[in-house]
Parts: sequence; C-alpha cells; structure tokens
Amino acid sequence: MLVLFVLSYKLFQDESERLKEANKQLNARLEQLDVIQRIENSLRTMMSDKTLFQYEPKFRRYTLARDVAFVGGKWDLSSPEKALQHPEDAKYLAATGEKLRIIVDSLLILKKSTPKLRDVSYVLAIVGSASNLYKDPYHPKYDTYAYTSYENWNYILSYQRAKSLYDFWKNNNIVDFDSKKYHDVVELILAGNGFGGVGRYNENGAEYNTEEWKNQRFLIQIIPKVGRVVLK
Repeated sequence: MLVLFVLSYKLFQDESERLKEANKQLNARLEQLDVIQRIENSLRTMMSDKTLFQYEPKFRRYTLARDVAFVGGKWDLSSPEKALQHPEDAKYLAATGEKLRIIVDSLLILKKSTPKLRDVSYVLAIVGSASNLYKDPYHPKYDTYAYTSYENWNYILSYQRAKSLYDFWKNNNIVDFDSKKYHDVVELILAGNGFGGVGRYNENGAEYNTEEWKNQRFLIQIIPKVGRVVLK
C-alpha cells in the first residue's frame, strides 16, 4: 500500500511539473504574441502617412504611395533625370527615406528603453518590382538588356532598382540602413521580384495589361523578429 502511495505521489509530482512547464511555455508564447501585436500596432501608426506609404492588408505589406516610374531598362537613381520618367519623384523618394529613418530610429529607442523589446529586431526589406513589357510594342528591344532571358533580366533590373534606392538614400546623406548604428535593430535585405510576386495590377486579367507599368514599384517590409521574451 505504501509503495502504491509513493508511486502515485511520484506520478502526481511529475504531472504537476509537466503542467507547470507547459503553463510557463504558454505564458511565454502569450507574452510573445502580445509583443508582436504591440510592434505591429506601433509600425502601423509610424507608417500611417498616406502621402508616403500605402498599406495592403491582404498581403500585410507597404508599398510607396506614389507610382515611381522608371524609363525602360533604367535603374540608376544617381541621375534621376535619366532614370525616372518624372525626375521630380526624386524628392518624394528622399522624403520616404527621411520618414523610414525616423521610424527605424524610433524602433531603436524603443528597443533600448523597453525591457520586453530588448531581444526584438527587424528585417527591413526593400523590394523592387519590374513591369513585364515584353509584349508592349514600344518596349526596348531584348538585346539592349543583357545576355540572358527577358524574365531573368527583370529579376536583375528590379534588384538594381532596390539597390539604387538604398544607394540614393545613403549617398544623399539621408540614411544608411546598413550602417553599424542600425545593426542591433534592423537586418537590411535588398531584393527584386522581377515581374513575379503577388498583388500585381491585373494579376489575373487581360492578356495585354494596360496597367502593367504600375507594377514598376517599390515594396517596403518591416518584419519583427522576436527572440526571448522577458516575462513579468
């Protein structure tokens, strides 16, 4: 009888410890979820300037509010008058860089001042998109691009535009998101999705898309990376 009691007590203790550990993990996950929700709400407030950014809830991402159109096959923003169809858009791109700098500076301050955010960092993705103008009778001939397929070239072109936007901000002393100052808070990713990706204009529409030029745009993603959460 004593043996049975001891065995039952041991099983009870083991189950109690298991439940305590499960409860601890659940609390940690709830805290983590709370932190993520607070971050997302903060980011939504910070990026609420609709003259600069446009939020796409379906894809949970931001695009630049203005369609910045490049001259066909161009990407080099060091000469906006040659690269952009509307060179005055360079001022708009400068303003978006200034605003993003303020946002990332705010995230850095929050990280340093808020215990729950000490182990939180972010992926800052600047993504370029290109227009599929292969069937457009006015697009530059293929051999003026590069010795690769048209699709591959558009991946290269869209990346070059994202990289050129980063260089534009850096070289004009607006912000350098890859400087050591920001390494603790953001990981910078520059990417190009060619004429692929989701949320494109006329994604499933007519064979000849009269809005295809609008797909020549920039996407901005600030994605939180939540590590260990400091429990109360």
